[in-house]
Amino acid sequence: MLTLLRVILYGIGIPTVILAIFIALSTSNKELALPHWELTSTDIQRAKKILHANQHASGNIVSLDLSERDLNIACAYLLNIYTDSQSQIQLQHDNISFTLRFSLPDNIFGRYLDIQFQLRTPNYQPPEIINLQIGKITIPDIYAGFLIDTAIKYTRLNQYLQLIRKNLKVFSIQAQQLHIEYHAPVSTSNSLQQLLTPKIDNRALTQYQEKLDKALREHDPDWRLSLSNVLQPLFELAQQRSTAENAIAENRLAIFIANRYVNYYPGSTAHRQNNKSVPKYSVFLYKRIDMAQHFMWSATFSALGNSHLANILGIEKELKDARKGSGFSFIDLGADRAGMNFGKQATASPEQAMKIQEKMARVEHYRAFMPDIRDLPEGLSSQAFTEQYQSIYSSRYQSILEELDRRIADCEIYR
Repeated sequence: MLTLLRVILYGIGIPTVILAIFIALSTSNKELALPHWELTSTDIQRAKKILHANQHASGNIVSLDLSERDLNIACAYLLNIYTDSQSQIQLQHDNISFTLRFSLPDNIFGRYLDIQFQLRTPNYQPPEIINLQIGKITIPDIYAGFLIDTAIKYTRLNQYLQLIRKNLKVFSIQAQQLHIEYHAPVSTSNSLQQLLTPKIDNRALTQYQEKLDKALREHDPDWRLSLSNVLQPLFELAQQRSTAENAIAENRLAIFIANRYVNYYPGSTAHRQNNKSVPKYSVFLYKRIDMAQHFMWSATFSALGNSHLANILGIEKELKDARKGSGFSFIDLGADRAGMNFGKQATASPEQAMKIQEKMARVEHYRAFMPDIRDLPEGLSSQAFTEQYQSIYSSRYQSILEELDRRIADCEIYR
């Protein structure tokens, strides 16, 4: 009996020790001199054009010539849809060198997971992975491709990469550019956006939608529906469902459902409810629908770990409106920044997620999470914006952002 017990303990203990050693060797606290890709609006448009190249080429051949910078901005944009990361890609005459760093949750081993490898481009053959290193662990070339494929297999990236790989025609480096040609199947051209969208638990979404539907049925139609009326019941449910292990995920679901209602009502097929007894209302912040929409879009993006991209896209939209639209609005920008802060704090850590739940479950007015910024300038044409603020890098423009952030930080929910 004692011998059997020892065998069982060894059987459990040895794999655990091996796993702990592997994790310790593959993670690190060491700082790396990797570039922080501050993507401009032009960079984002270029990244989207690269990643969505097949959407307008249904059934045809897609041909791309990508510089080293093109590869880096596309990689930075794509990875940051999913996780907090840094990356660097370098083009050489017959291979592409990748250095990737992923930030990890708090743990006893290390803050970062570092992965380095090269993608070799032999003539008339598919590209192959060589020189794979995970932290301090070097993986033999014979296993490198299998290991990377296995790691990607269980992510949403797998479908996107499989789409390219199965239809790849040409993959070669010419004159310091990566030349790619692949066939864009008709059956997949309309689903690429879904492949680049993080996966969400549909079963849990149903419970959150039912909670919101109940609140909408109980709402007094003689009063405007405020964003606090939408968020309060959802975070009340999140608080009821949450433990320290799932609080962040529950907050993401609450924010997702709120955004889906706020930004897809009315008239969008993405938000058609089967139950016609549920009333449809516009959602307001300070008697404005656009503020609620900006807040929720940015909160959703930020809750998925994309605060930086949410910031860039918000600025990009206002600059576009200044050129040909309703004009640059610091009010819209302020709602964006408040939403970013809300989404970030709601998912910063399990402890912070539960604190936000507690506050939002009993919130009575949107002033608790959205300051009054209606005194700020809006409707500025491109010429007026340039005359008054020069650019988004000027000290006068930055002072407005500082004032916005001060007002946001003073809100009850963020204190």
